[in-house]
Amino acid sequence: MIDYVHKDDTSNVSNLAEGKIVFLTDDITLDEIQKLTALVLTAKKMVEEYFGVKTTFDILICKGRWEMEVQVMSRREGRNTVINGNRRSSTNLRGEYYDLSGSVGITDYRLEEIIIRYDIAKFGHYLHEMIHAVILKDYPQQLREGLAWYFTLKLTENRRYLRQSYPAWVERLYISPVRKLAQILGDDDFLRDFATGRASLEEESIDDEEIQDMFLPAELFYSKKQNPRN
Repeated sequence: MIDYVHKDDTSNVSNLAEGKIVFLTDDITLDEIQKLTALVLTAKKMVEEYFGVKTTFDILICKGRWEMEVQVMSRREGRNTVINGNRRSSTNLRGEYYDLSGSVGITDYRLEEIIIRYDIAKFGHYLHEMIHAVILKDYPQQLREGLAWYFTLKLTENRRYLRQSYPAWVERLYISPVRKLAQILGDDDFLRDFATGRASLEEESIDDEEIQDMFLPAELFYSKKQNPRN
């Protein structure tokens, strides 16, 4: 069950075992709340049915660029791991290796929260972040991102209008290597189980540098992609 509450309503918030929807904006109508709740539940059901894993992360709903940036900034404060000259976490906040300003959706693994900017989000954004919530968190960030993109596209194959748009670098960095991995494995069921940690593979046995790079430590992966060999 997912319940929804406003940010100032603290009743029945802490005891919800399977996540809740929290609206961080007051600029929203009851009709919008009902439609968004139905959308979230649909995405949640799709993920649970396909992966066989429940998504328990809370869903935080924002409106507008500023509300979203406040959430991003608040999650970056106090982090003490140095990456690319900035003090950030390498494991807790998805997407920290590129600019998150203007993001539509992010996932905070430490707090187990998904933050969505609902005024511009499509169904694919909700689905994408919920897939992130069930992918094994021990994997490097780029592998989690690639798997999430691959399965977002797979689960919206018959309804492409529900997908979010994405730039060419997302295809190059994330989607292409996982698509190649899926072709080598020839079995999306195995890849699904691998994504959730119920199956494993030896990446060293795959003779493809692009795929092998997905298993590198995130710091090394992004450094390599930013400074390719001539």
